[in-house]
Amino acid sequence: MNDSEQFAHVNWSASAARVFEECPRRFFYRYQQTESTGDYSEYTPSPGAYLGTVVHKSLAGQVARWARSENIHLQTATDYAKDELERYTEANAETIADRINDTDIETFDSDSFTRSLVRTARNHIRRFFRVIWPHFEDHRYIAHETRQTFNIAEEPVTVQPDLCTRSPKGDFVVTDWKTGAYDRFSNPTIQMQAYALYAHEAYEPELSRIRVQLAHTGSGEFDRMVPTTEDIRRVQERITNNRAFWTSQGDIEFYETDPAVQKCSHCSYLHRCTDGQTVVGEDPEPK
Repeated sequence: MNDSEQFAHVNWSASAARVFEECPRRFFYRYQQTESTGDYSEYTPSPGAYLGTVVHKSLAGQVARWARSENIHLQTATDYAKDELERYTEANAETIADRINDTDIETFDSDSFTRSLVRTARNHIRRFFRVIWPHFEDHRYIAHETRQTFNIAEEPVTVQPDLCTRSPKGDFVVTDWKTGAYDRFSNPTIQMQAYALYAHEAYEPELSRIRVQLAHTGSGEFDRMVPTTEDIRRVQERITNNRAFWTSQGDIEFYETDPAVQKCSHCSYLHRCTDGQTVVGEDPEPK
């Protein structure tokens, strides 16, 4: 494989762009393609990341019922999350113990940890049913959890919104569930702009009729935006710039590190990154 083709397979997405922005080296490790398999690097998701995935899948199952004009069930959703989290903890107990700095696997209380995960997932799902879902009961279903790829200036772009609907007023609404801690000072612009671009390209030519929102299952709060032509211009520019770099630079030295204790200590690729190991106070592993 030519080095300049190392990341040509990576479609632009808000998640890939965010990883690249936060730490180019992490992007390199996450999306590096090998000659032998053509696969991305494998890693075990952290408990928090996996909990978010399980909550998303649980909610997607209920939205699918709604799309079929069936009733949605809180108990079914929570039972699914419980089963998945129990399997995850059982299969990854040693890795989890290491990540939470409980280096002695013998002292890791797997049952207690699992109960904590299940309790957190249940709280997210309940808040979704009681606070968030009532906002959608009078909407018309369009699509959910469908991975879509389209081209912008011949560059491939991938999105996967959690739910697309039409409001009673006729607005096209794109919604993404967020299970992380709500930070009212965060800037979710890149993801919202990407969804707005998708809605504009695929469904709604009038920007004023597009609504993009992030629904926070931890708090029940929403981040909302009505996209402007400037939003569309900015995300298109980011797409072309990111893809130009990814398709022209394949060597690791072009993907610099950006070490910080909080960020690096939770990175799935810390074991491969000497700069990250140094900043969190670990002895770098020998090469």
